[in-house]
Amino acid sequence: MAGSSNLNSHFREALIETVPCSVFIVDKNRKIIFWSKSAEQLTGYSAEEIIGSTCYKLRMNICASKDPEIRKTFCPLESGNEGAEVECEMIRKDGSTVPVMRRSKPVYDDAGQMIGAIEALIDVSLIKQARTEISILKHEIARRGSFGQLVGGSSRMQKLYETIKVVSQTDANVVVEGDTGTGKELIAKTIHNESLRSKGIFLAVNCGALPESLLEAELFGHAKGAFTGAVQARTGCFEAAGGGTLFLDEIGEMPLTSQVKILRAIQEKEITRIGETAPRKINVRIIAASNRNLYKMVQEGIFREDLYYRLNVVNLRVPSLSERTEDIPDLVTHFIHQFNSEYSRNIEGCSPSAMENLLSREWPGNVRELKHSIEHAFAVSLRGQKTITIESLPAVKPRSISLEEEHTSLHSDPKTELLETLKKTGGNKTKAAKLLGITRAGLYKRLKRFGIDAG
Repeated sequence: MAGSSNLNSHFREALIETVPCSVFIVDKNRKIIFWSKSAEQLTGYSAEEIIGSTCYKLRMNICASKDPEIRKTFCPLESGNEGAEVECEMIRKDGSTVPVMRRSKPVYDDAGQMIGAIEALIDVSLIKQARTEISILKHEIARRGSFGQLVGGSSRMQKLYETIKVVSQTDANVVVEGDTGTGKELIAKTIHNESLRSKGIFLAVNCGALPESLLEAELFGHAKGAFTGAVQARTGCFEAAGGGTLFLDEIGEMPLTSQVKILRAIQEKEITRIGETAPRKINVRIIAASNRNLYKMVQEGIFREDLYYRLNVVNLRVPSLSERTEDIPDLVTHFIHQFNSEYSRNIEGCSPSAMENLLSREWPGNVRELKHSIEHAFAVSLRGQKTITIESLPAVKPRSISLEEEHTSLHSDPKTELLETLKKTGGNKTKAAKLLGITRAGLYKRLKRFGIDAG
């Protein structure tokens, strides 16, 4: 320190005592030669009791480590370098343990010889207590009806939250199964955000929205000139999500040939770009989702059993909204708050009749349909309206007919319905899919099934 040689002993001692931490000094043999008053207060040892003892008397857990690399990293007497800041535990004179933040620095004489080290300790008991209280508070909030961006306090959702909390702390692959609109991607994002990979990217790929050739290029990347239109090299999602999470949505729609390549990528932890021969290492967690029962698909021979078990290390089933109707009021409140912000409105809630109507519906589109219903109410309500009324809610739609039920339906011809819907939307497939209550991928399947040109 510039000008420090001009400080007399009184100023130097006052300087050390002014620093907001406990300070002590050891010589090169680890004997304590200086002990500040704040160190007395932190440890319970007076200067008379501890000066002349070695620093081992403080029984810090990192000093007691059997790993020489840990001791060398944090002890300046062993490394000769400034010790890294580390949170550790120390045992007081009375036998109690105190968490401290430790920082150390070696001291050299004019000849460059190490003569000892200065150690600084900060009591982080309150910080650690605050961390614990925050963790408990987060848990209690989850128990009261939300976890991350997930909303719902029902017993089914509480069980799901607990599983997510545990699974997030591992790197295990996960399969999320549930009906369309239940929030499978949101659950995948929650797992990612709560995991050690949260600082990495969360990348989602809809496996049912792309044809096989484009899907593989999307996942694995390609070299320049690998195929027509490949004007430059492209990084695939497995590489782009390195260090993070890759979410494979609608995994059940993936062709069997692509499933083989996905399996190899997971097994070998490497991929090969289209048009290249050299493999590339990957570091990514896989979360897959399906609105179909993958195990049943395995039994039917349309999904690979080996891939199923590679992906399905942990299986999360998301309950449909009809299985947790007690969550509807919380979800409605959540969406009202969201749309008040988006639409610059000040709606306060639902009328009793509107809430009763919402609770009585079947919700085949699940949470997504409920969200759209609340947004519809915002769109059609008068500007100054404070309450969502039953009149502002969309009419109840008839239950959508699944592909498996279409051939038994006596009420309409599915091909005619499909053609009429496309005509009504002017050929817009996204709008047609919404009117039919199916995904865009499902629409293309119907077009292919009935031999209709997808255009």
